[in-house]
Amino acid sequence: MKQIDNFVDTVYKKASGDKKEIQELKLEMKNHLLEAVNELKAEGKTEEEAIDIAIERFGGKEEMRTVVAQLFKAQKTFAKWLIFVGITILLVSTIIFSYFINIGNERSETQAEIAYKIGDFVENNAEVTQSTEDKIEQLLNDANYIKQLTVYLNGDRSNPVYEFGNNFNQPFPLVYSDLSYGGGNSFVEIEVLDYRAIGIYSLFFGITCFSVLFILWVIINIYHRRKKQFVIQ
Repeated sequence: MKQIDNFVDTVYKKASGDKKEIQELKLEMKNHLLEAVNELKAEGKTEEEAIDIAIERFGGKEEMRTVVAQLFKAQKTFAKWLIFVGITILLVSTIIFSYFINIGNERSETQAEIAYKIGDFVENNAEVTQSTEDKIEQLLNDANYIKQLTVYLNGDRSNPVYEFGNNFNQPFPLVYSDLSYGGGNSFVEIEVLDYRAIGIYSLFFGITCFSVLFILWVIINIYHRRKKQFVIQ
């Protein structure tokens, strides 16, 4: 029935989206129209009358074309926005992850050198004179990511020889790490702001956001598909 084919083609003329989905919806609309035509013909209508009535029940070409175009446009716009936001967050979090991982690796070497130097200072000066304290403080001032430090000698963990930053309160404990360094008779424990942890949490946040937005994108596509089918019916 050429008139029905022309009607369906006209309705979906301005629809933009997945071609396979559009073809499936066009076929579904055509089948509904054919069913309606057959029912009307069974009631005694001529084929031409049945086609005109069936098309009229669907709302006419212009109205249906507007509805379908709006549905596809709304789905396409919002779905694109969701995916764009999700990918943007993922990319930004990946960049942040790479940045902080690199810094963390560099700081890891530096803080190890500082810990061993402080251990040597204390080991060579067990009384920890003012001069030794000044040297230690200078090293720590250059490494403000070291928030706490404790030095022990001869394995005596109950009697620290030197302590720094014991009153420090962690605002975000998940991004701090406890590390230990030993050499000779000295043993040094430090608590540092772990840049690698910040990077890992940033990446986790990005992946989580992307996953949630992707799931929403899938749900919205399913919803709009059903809505289009409802309009056809």
